[in-house]
Amino acid sequence: MSYLCPTNEEKEKLQKFYIASRELLVSGMIPPICVQRSFEEAMSGFQNEYVWKPTHITPAAVKEIAEGRYKNVQRAHGVFGDRLGRFERTLCVLQSTVQDFDDWWRFYVQHDATVLVTRTEHGLGKKFDKDELISVPEEPKDMFARGGFSFKLRKKIESAWIEKIYQERNL
Repeated sequence: MSYLCPTNEEKEKLQKFYIASRELLVSGMIPPICVQRSFEEAMSGFQNEYVWKPTHITPAAVKEIAEGRYKNVQRAHGVFGDRLGRFERTLCVLQSTVQDFDDWWRFYVQHDATVLVTRTEHGLGKKFDKDELISVPEEPKDMFARGGFSFKLRKKIESAWIEKIYQERNL
């Protein structure tokens, strides 16, 4: 199973689940929040460690991690560009016109991406501009991968990169 390039069999099964989720939402049998959560849980299970993948990090979050306060950093949806929050993203997918797998999947994954922010920044509900953020390298693909409800912080990969950015930017 590959999150980045699902097989035809995986696409077919996920498409059936997408259609069933749409039907449940339209039926009104289950509250929208429950359909959203169910759909998101299934997609998270499929995406595995790539769920909520960080694409950017704030300078304040770099500083927190570099100074040993990584527990003050979290992933945030809908804080960068036109990315939607989790609930809005999922309802957009399920309430729009029926789409082919590749179309809704691309949208879902784009809006599933997150920004690493401090808890304080997240609490402010701020939307960040690109020039305020630091891009997370695309390789390795599992950089800051899911680690339970948080993210992995490996010494030789994420910590080394954070230390480099911290030193280069004099944070």
